Amino acid sequence: MSRVLTVLAILVAAASRVPAQSADDLLQQGVRAYQRLEYDAAVALLRESLLRREPAALADSQRARALSYLAATELFQQQRDSASAAFRTLVRLDPRYRPDELIFPPQVTNLYEEVRRSTKVLSVQVPPVTELHARLEWFTARVVTTSVQSVTATLARDDGTPVRTLYDGPVADSLSLKWDGLTAGGTLPAEGRYVLHVAPRPALQDGPRPLQVTLDITQVAPDTLPWPAPSGPALLPERTSAGPALGSLAAGALAGGAVVALPSLFGRSGEATGARFAVAAAVSVAGLVGFFAHQPRPIDANIRANAPARADWQRRVEGVQAENAKRRGQARLLIRAGPVTVAERAPS
Repeated sequence: MSRVLTVLAILVAAASRVPAQSADDLLQQGVRAYQRLEYDAAVALLRESLLRREPAALADSQRARALSYLAATELFQQQRDSASAAFRTLVRLDPRYRPDELIFPPQVTNLYEEVRRSTKVLSVQVPPVTELHARLEWFTARVVTTSVQSVTATLARDDGTPVRTLYDGPVADSLSLKWDGLTAGGTLPAEGRYVLHVAPRPALQDGPRPLQVTLDITQVAPDTLPWPAPSGPALLPERTSAGPALGSLAAGALAGGAVVALPSLFGRSGEATGARFAVAAAVSVAGLVGFFAHQPRPIDANIRANAPARADWQRRVEGVQAENAKRRGQARLLIRAGPVTVAERAPS
């Protein structure tokens, strides 16, 4: 009874000072009280530091430290159940945390290990942002357990459509869960929202809850190479010029038009109109004959001279095509992870 009254008195005294004190200040005061063996004061201060909420709450690392000192203090006051409860909260906060053996004596660290083994915990740690080349690099999450547990990790679309099973087997403390960015069919996933689901097997009523993390996946377009420019001297012309053919055609057309437009050559009365058109037609046909007679033709000697340079350019084009195809097959994925939450249901 006297211990309860002492703690209450300390809490009342602390409450009168807390407006000017942060959770970190209270934690430091509690640690100093523990070191001075003032256990009642240490309990009060440490509990008060743990009660603070956002934005003044302790960071997880500091919360773990406060719980370690609180459990040790309770144990030294012969409050084993309270000490175990504090350690149980610590295990659920961070299954990989260990009280410092240079600070706490064996009776404290032994109790922590005992509580850790008896507390079934499953946690998942995921990097907030990952960028990777599919097939070549990995998205890595860490699965942590406090005892040997069988775990199934799956990836699905947010509508429940299965994408790939990433792991199905035992975990004895921790596991690096790796994904190479491909679906079960070996293809890149479509852009969109996915769910990483990690569940203990079998699921027990009093066992760890299944966990899930949303993953927003986008594809980062790869940089491709441009077509190579022809190198070396300019290629020789490989066909004769179209100028003579066009000249013949133009001359025939002009001459025919002139014949039609100059009636004075055939009399002013216009009686020779039919003759004018006959002459114009003959001239135009001569122009067409000249056009087809002077059509561009291949220059065999220039074609042979250009062949090595053209073949070299074609080889470079094929090399660029192959490299671009390779780059497109190594597309990068940008993966943004949400918070870890308790899964309400198993994926279908």
